Parts: sequence; C-alpha cells; structure tokens
Amino acid sequence: MTPGLRLGVVLALAWVLAACGGAAAPASPASGQAAAQSSVTSKSAAQGDLVEAAKKEGQVVVWGTPGTPYRQVLVTEFEKAYPGITVEGVFVPPAERTSRLNLERQAGRYTVDIWASPGAQVTDFKKAGIIGPLEPQLVFPEVTDKSAWFQNHLWWVDKEEPYTWNLPIGSVIPMVFVNTKLADPAEFKSYKDLLDPKWKGKMAATDIRNPGPGFAPARLLFKHPDLGPGFIKQLFGQTNLKLSADQRQLIDWVAQGTYPIGLFIDPGEVTVAIKQGLPLAMVPPDQFKEGAAIGPNNGGVTIIDKAPHPNAAKLYVNWLLSKAGQTVWQREVGDNSLRVDIPKDGVNPLFVPKSGGNYTSVGTEEMALTYNQPLVRQTIDAALGG
Repeated sequence: MTPGLRLGVVLALAWVLAACGGAAAPASPASGQAAAQSSVTSKSAAQGDLVEAAKKEGQVVVWGTPGTPYRQVLVTEFEKAYPGITVEGVFVPPAERTSRLNLERQAGRYTVDIWASPGAQVTDFKKAGIIGPLEPQLVFPEVTDKSAWFQNHLWWVDKEEPYTWNLPIGSVIPMVFVNTKLADPAEFKSYKDLLDPKWKGKMAATDIRNPGPGFAPARLLFKHPDLGPGFIKQLFGQTNLKLSADQRQLIDWVAQGTYPIGLFIDPGEVTVAIKQGLPLAMVPPDQFKEGAAIGPNNGGVTIIDKAPHPNAAKLYVNWLLSKAGQTVWQREVGDNSLRVDIPKDGVNPLFVPKSGGNYTSVGTEEMALTYNQPLVRQTIDAALGG
C-alpha cells in the first residue's frame, strides 16, 4: 500500500469512528486542567454577576434577633464585605417581628428579604406561603460543599424537602450546672443521676413550661427512650425542684449554694458569671450517656417570599453561610458554627460537637412539632399536681 493510500484509509476510519460515536482519544492532563479551570472561572463569573446584580439593588432588609453581637454580624460585617450594599436591620423579639410581618403581608406590602433566626416559625411560615425553597438559592461552592459541614451535610430546620430554613449554627447545649464547692461535675454520667435522693431540695431550674432558656434542649429528655415524659415527671415532681424564670436569680442561687445544682439555665449567662469568678461549672454534655443536645441558639436563616431585593437576598444568605460569614458569627456571638473548615478559636470547647459524638438536633421542625410547648406544660403541670 502506498503512503498516500495508507493515509487515506486512516482518515476514513477516523471519520467512521467519529460518525458512529467511537471512543475518542483520552484527554491529556493539560485538557483536564483546562476544563477544571474553565469550571472554576464559570462559577467565579456567576458569583461576580450575582454581586453586581445585588449592588444594583443596593440594599437588603434583614429582620433578626435583638442584641449588639447580632447587629455587628448581620449589618456591619456584611456591609464591610460588600461595600455599596446597605443593610436595613430590624432587630426585635420574635413575637413582635412575626406580628409585624403578618400585618405587612395582609396589607399586600413586601419589605423583608431575610429572616435571621432559629426557625421556630418554619411550619406556620410554610403554610402561609411566606417562605419557599432555600436550597436552590445556595450557589457559592464553599457553601454547597457538604464536606465543609459537620457530619458532611447541610443542616436544615425542615423535616423533609423542600428545604426552606438553614441552620448553620450548632452549639452543644449544657443543661446541668453546679456550684463547684458543693458538687463535682464529674459525678453526673446520666441525667437519671439528678434523681439521687441526696439532691432532693437542692436543685433549681428554669421554668421550661414557657419558651426560653432550656426549653429546646429539654426536648432531648422527652425524646430519649430511656428518659421520656416519665423522667420529666420524676424530675419535676419528686425532687422539690425550685423553679424560676429569672436567669440572674437562678445563677445567684447556684453560686451562693442556696441550690447547689441548676438546670436549664442560659449557658451564655453562666459563661459571664464564670468569667466574673463565681464558683460555677457546666457539666459537659458529652459526659451524659444519653447524649447531648445541639441547638441553633439564635442562628438560622431563610429568604422571605416576594423579597424586594432578590439578588441581594441571595448574596446575603450565601455570604452568611460562607467561611467569612460563619467566622465572624463565631467571633462576635460565640456560638459554634457547623462549618468544620474554620478555626474554633474563642468558642467554649464544651459547645463544639465532637466527631463520633451522640447528638440530637433540638431546633428542627420535627422536634418542635412533636415536643411542643403544650406537651411540655401538660407534663410538668401533671408532675406538680396541676
């Protein structure tokens, strides 16, 4: 066969293979790197387009939890990250916020973009069409990368898809506090140890019949098969437990030894008291064989339906869940972020969940529906004799 004929045959075979979908030659390493780089460039361009679209809107309206640390994160830090986009922040208690939002929507007014709080309203909001799927709005690769999150998944309030409310914060919540001069934290290995007769009349607790400190983590006790409502009835009905809604009073009682053990107290308030030198300690939640509760504290985010600044809202929620957003939240608020790719400096080690630990997320829709306020109130009222 002549060289010219041989070349013609080779070209013909190549044409036939291509026409029939024959296997192409393996891509070179250079072409693979180029494709990867192209993908990164495309994502970067899309992110840049979102930023530009958000800047054209120029504003995002955020309603959240009152308090200086939350305003610092949700307003100041975002404005630092994206100059040219201002945050109009409304920081009032949840009940007032919800009432105002409902009144606005009844009047056909839509002024809110972001609702930044744990998600107690998720069921009602979904039924009323106030919120919609949030997962499709998450577009930053560092946000959607599940390996960046504790236990390799994003955390949601919703019990099932579509996911509407994200929980980026997950602090382990202590429920038992002691006066270190009168009780050894190490002796508590099970919540049933609180029923030891030696502690009868020596414990005080937040009255968890009303929402507030201790209400959410107590759901763990209701849910656990070895505890449940029966344990709650014993705890509240057989130990002469002293109840109060005043966190300062409870801390003073434990610190002064009036009641050496405190239950369901706000860990943040106890942290402040410990820093002041009071003889208090939190019993490590991981120490209890029944496991520990993880809660969002005041961390959580959703986008309100018919948001007036949709691009700014989308950018905002991606920033809040990013490394930068979660880092400033940890720094300013002190809560543990469920991102595992950021340092935990400044977070109390007791609040950081450990790999392989036994944890129950108590801020979910399912927990809220199953172990709700009426059930808690009914159970404790029965224990207290009505």
